[in-house]
Amino acid sequence: MRRFSIIWISTSLLPLILFIDCAFGLYETSPHIIVFMADDLGWNDVSFHGSNQIPTPNIDALGYNGIILNRHYVLPSSTPSRTAFFTGQYPIRIGMQGADIRGGEPRGLPLNIKILPEHLRGLGYTTKLIGKWHMGYYTPQYTPLHRGFDTFLGFYNSYISYYDYSYSNQNMSGYDMHRGDDPAYGMNREYATDMFTREAINIIENHELNRPLYLQLSHLAVHAPLEQPMNVYNDREPIHIREPNRRKYAKMVSKLDESVGRIFHALGEKGMLKDSLILFLTDNGAASVGRYRNYGSNYPLRGTKYTLYEGGVRGVAALWSSRLQKAARVSNELVHITDWLPTLYSAAGGDLKDLGKIDGIDQWRLLSEGSGRGRGRDKLLLNIDEVLKTEGAIYSRFKLLRGTNENGYYDGYYGDSGKTLETLPTYTDIVMKSTVSESLTYHLGGPVTQPSTMVRLRQDATVQCNANFTYYRRQMLTPCNVTECLFDIVNDPCETRNIAETYVRIARDLNYFLEEYSHILVKQMKKPIDWSADPRNRNDTWGPWVKSGDALCNAAAVLGNLVYYIHISVILVSILLSNFI
Repeated sequence: MRRFSIIWISTSLLPLILFIDCAFGLYETSPHIIVFMADDLGWNDVSFHGSNQIPTPNIDALGYNGIILNRHYVLPSSTPSRTAFFTGQYPIRIGMQGADIRGGEPRGLPLNIKILPEHLRGLGYTTKLIGKWHMGYYTPQYTPLHRGFDTFLGFYNSYISYYDYSYSNQNMSGYDMHRGDDPAYGMNREYATDMFTREAINIIENHELNRPLYLQLSHLAVHAPLEQPMNVYNDREPIHIREPNRRKYAKMVSKLDESVGRIFHALGEKGMLKDSLILFLTDNGAASVGRYRNYGSNYPLRGTKYTLYEGGVRGVAALWSSRLQKAARVSNELVHITDWLPTLYSAAGGDLKDLGKIDGIDQWRLLSEGSGRGRGRDKLLLNIDEVLKTEGAIYSRFKLLRGTNENGYYDGYYGDSGKTLETLPTYTDIVMKSTVSESLTYHLGGPVTQPSTMVRLRQDATVQCNANFTYYRRQMLTPCNVTECLFDIVNDPCETRNIAETYVRIARDLNYFLEEYSHILVKQMKKPIDWSADPRNRNDTWGPWVKSGDALCNAAAVLGNLVYYIHISVILVSILLSNFI
């Protein structure tokens, strides 16, 4: 962090210095960084994308007063997405590109890789994680307190039940809530979204203002199981939603939205809001069908969680900070989840050289200024999964896909538009009365984005499909496991027309791009379940089941066996050659 020490300033120079201060992002303090990571939230499950079905006034107000990121790409499931977020690297570089880590699976994010909270610690940040980890825990060294977080309250596995915090995999089941390295017994069955929100508020209220805070709230919401809260802050029963499971889901989303508002308010009450940077994103698209179905909707995007179609990897995201020089806008710049490590580190005043070679790029200047002066990205790798035989990449407005998951089961279109009889003035009135909008007015003096601008931004953030895109036609689309697919995702965001034969050169260039990355791919580390992980061995609680020394001994044993077999092979080859000679 660069600072100026000025003894005397001419009044004529003061405006110039203030201009330089704003233009180059030089602040007296590093910003407090607050990250909300939702789980399996669908494109159509926030109302700033045009749906009136589930009002999300706080999330919407965050976007309308900041930046709605309309081309923000993630990985198709949890562990790969979180790997990309924490490391700034495509998961294929470290073998984390495939299936999520399962309970009892002895693997995790490699320990030799420095991740986001460790980098921020080097800048003086205190780092806090609440909620989901899902980056491995079979030895203590893989858990949050050993990966750069000062405190942790949350769960290790892919999900838990919302009230009793249990997780099951195959015939193993147990409690999965931890404070630091220890099980957090004695919790009073508080709804998980509320409990995590309360913990975040407590951290904010007790934070020492002279030290920058990194607070990541990785919500369980809105992952399955479908367990609705007992009460929702707006007391509005979503009776307009006919499907009963979708109604439950709507209440879960509303509780997530409430969390954003309560924490935003707490930052204002503590006097931290003016120096905060707040990011809201989802780890992947909604699980509309199949495994862990949550009844989320990615309408009108094609595909769901687990796919490389837009519904799986084009994720909800918004950024707010008083340090954004150009806010209240929708950005259509390409942003990838790997970009957050360098972007947040840059916003914190860090030197990007500290991060080494990564795939993410620093988007802070481009996002902050919104002037095109910063250099963004024109291409990105979606993923290469050598087990499922799926791969995809984007160049500008073109997207190439190949392969499918489970014979195309997740590749279709699910959900509806979510249109209701609510009128637009009612919607904007709800957003204006949200906790986020009122906190901006009270704590920062406003002004907040006005209804007319909200209407325009909402239109800009709404995906429109081809007028001839009927339900019948969308069931007749060619799956990309039959032939490679090339889509123009700017003009055809719903991926209805394969244009690979029309744009042969573009398809060829993207194939070369994928081929280059295939050469650096590290094969997936998926391992069989270790039954010694059974929670019944540890008071019915999930947790590390291999001691660090045991892990080293196991690794040494594997290496020793490998050396032994190589030695035997060399002897046998020598014998064969001598006999041949």
